Amino acid sequence: MRTLHSSLLALGAAVIAVVGVTACNNEGGTAPATSVLSQAQAESLATTVVADIVGEIGTATMDGSNGAMATAPVDASAPAGSSTATQCIPARSPTPVTDADNDGVPDSVRFDYAGCVISRPLSVDSLSGTIDLIDPTAATADHAVKRVFTDFKRITVKLLSGAKSSVTDNGVRQASHDGTTLRSSETNFRTDYVYPKGSTAEHVRTWESIFTADVAGSIMRDALLPSGTWSVNGTSSWTRGQRSYSLTVTTNPPLHYNATCTAAPRFDAGKITAVVVRNSTTMTVTIEFTACGVYTVTRS
Repeated sequence: MRTLHSSLLALGAAVIAVVGVTACNNEGGTAPATSVLSQAQAESLATTVVADIVGEIGTATMDGSNGAMATAPVDASAPAGSSTATQCIPARSPTPVTDADNDGVPDSVRFDYAGCVISRPLSVDSLSGTIDLIDPTAATADHAVKRVFTDFKRITVKLLSGAKSSVTDNGVRQASHDGTTLRSSETNFRTDYVYPKGSTAEHVRTWESIFTADVAGSIMRDALLPSGTWSVNGTSSWTRGQRSYSLTVTTNPPLHYNATCTAAPRFDAGKITAVVVRNSTTMTVTIEFTACGVYTVTRS
């Protein structure tokens, strides 16, 4: 077992609302012949899973085209009060945006992030690719939204070391919410990671997630999420180097998202269980949050 702190997040500053958080890349470590994953590999898997759960949070309540354009490049795991949104305004088309049911969700609008750069004290993030924001219920006034990610890429360069890493998203994410509950789903959503030393990972997942606000009625459109619990269930495939694994992911107890956390990711309690299978051999990786941005990774 090892405890991971937010200070280990190698890509955390680069991962944005439509993005996830990636911790230390754990590029070393070889699993013993009788084991599915070494501890280092389990930690690498854990950071990927956490990153992709965080990736659902940032845009979860961003229904409107103006809200999505202004907030999509914000780090969903960053401390409250982050102002990076003003540094990156993607191109929007078509204009004017149409909204047939007048529910605030555009019928269809594309955000092109080519040339988008976010400067931070210790790193620079360069964005590219597109996100299409679509109203899947264009004839019904509600809070349903579909986002289509096409080669949406974030490259992070650390200013002190020059280390370079990237995260690329492709796939469809759908969400709907009322004032208390938010539901999100991904089907064959793919995220590709390139780590500073050149190694790579790929995570393709089909997940269903439910968020319940701690305070009923506190989920607001085009605003960051309030504190609440995330329940995530689904299956995925994770590839690291030449090895591929099948995963079944659950959360019990649910992850508690604390909107006031000043460390990333903003979970302060809850447990993720990933049942990992390779070559008919099974291992369980447990990721348990003990404080804001702090979690342990154990194998069994």
